[in-house]
Amino acid sequence: METQKIIFVRNFLFRTFLIGLAFAIFYFIITVAFWNSSIISWIESKFKVSEAEIGVLALSFFSLIRFTLAFIILAPCIALHWMIKKRK
Repeated sequence: METQKIIFVRNFLFRTFLIGLAFAIFYFIITVAFWNSSIISWIESKFKVSEAEIGVLALSFFSLIRFTLAFIILAPCIALHWMIKKRK
């Protein structure tokens, strides 16, 4: 691969990571802000789940976001960065 293509892919992955991180922070803020509101009680009655199950789902969701951002997007970005440094 050419160095320019590697740089493009690295920059693309890094910007994808930053956008994903911004969305994760936004989701976290919304989750915390509306946790003790009527939305949780509506979800409990509509979908027949308890608050503990909603907590497990929220924790699972944020764990999946962390895994995706760190291992699927950021790790290849760092590897490409090392490849670029080695070529220069």
